[in-house]
Amino acid sequence: MRRGEITPRERVKLALRHQETDRVPVDFLATPESWANLKEFLGLPNSEAVLKYLGIDVRHPRLRYVGPPLPTCPDGSYRDAWGITWSPVSYTGGVYYEPTGHPLGAIKDASQLKDYPWPDPDWWDVDSLAGPIQAWDQETEYAIFLDDFGDPGGFYEIANYMRGMQQLFMDMALSPDIPFQMMRRISDVFIVLAERVLTTLGDRVDLIWTSDDIAHQQGMMMSLPMWRELIFPHHERFNRRVHELGGQVMYHSCGSIVDAMPGLIEMGIDVLDVLQFSAANMNPVGLKSAYGHQLCFHGGADVQQLLPHSTQPEIRTAIRGIIQIMGQGGGFILSPSHAVQVDTPPANIVAMYQEAGSLMDSLPGTVDSVDGGSHYGPAPLGSSSMQL
Repeated sequence: MRRGEITPRERVKLALRHQETDRVPVDFLATPESWANLKEFLGLPNSEAVLKYLGIDVRHPRLRYVGPPLPTCPDGSYRDAWGITWSPVSYTGGVYYEPTGHPLGAIKDASQLKDYPWPDPDWWDVDSLAGPIQAWDQETEYAIFLDDFGDPGGFYEIANYMRGMQQLFMDMALSPDIPFQMMRRISDVFIVLAERVLTTLGDRVDLIWTSDDIAHQQGMMMSLPMWRELIFPHHERFNRRVHELGGQVMYHSCGSIVDAMPGLIEMGIDVLDVLQFSAANMNPVGLKSAYGHQLCFHGGADVQQLLPHSTQPEIRTAIRGIIQIMGQGGGFILSPSHAVQVDTPPANIVAMYQEAGSLMDSLPGTVDSVDGGSHYGPAPLGSSSMQL
């Protein structure tokens, strides 16, 4: 790091304070297959070398799972700390892990939840975060975004996987106490972990990443009143506790979440991810104008069409436009709108960061690697808290 040069963490913190800096901060999300393709394309030995070459300002350490052994099967299926079974589902070029076993799928009443073996916060080693952060700090300070306390995601999503999507939606309409109490118990675990992280590491953790996919391409998955009654209270309680401890919260949802924006702000999030501009009414000009003074934004580079199917000049033009709109006055971290998929040419990824002005002038040499990767990589999506 040259004397007088702004550090990646300083760049991110300025953006979070709605201040412009030398360039827009950048982050990177990818599937394991995309990570492998990018490393091969660049001829780099590990994910840390890739992150340095792309100029990524953020690192995503994960809590290490130290709880009871989690069973695995010969077909690659495994059970996570919540009791959810995940199975590999192949697609052209890669594998996703999908929930196939729902441990609470058969309960009939919320009173049965007290008998379920809920995870103990002691099953995650908070002290394990210090090592990777100290290793990164040997060179420079990166912004530290602590991923969800394990995929599979947020309070609603974990409840969804534990109960099964169809059954949970039926519950939300007919037996709302079941999903509400499930999410209360899930958020209890997350709050204890957040308290331990922020007490142990203090302000060295810049954001705690939370998530709940509450929308699809055209709108919300449930009515706003149902969302406010059943899901909102748990996030609000979690966010409030993080803020009391001096932390900040990033919240992820795919899809068209425009209708929920006022509620998300009221819920206490600091940064909104992932800015899926291809979804209905997710207009960057409108989002920045209406909410840019209250929220910071993270994401914006479309992984459905732009990155996999555009030419490099088209990508550069689109990224330039996104930065001009969303980066005005700070409050924006450029990142893919979800994990970059295996059908994205690595050269297109490089073009994105070249336009953002973060790319190194030349490829780095061999880099000692913490190899924590970034969100959704290199661990499989859905790998749960085993790899945190």
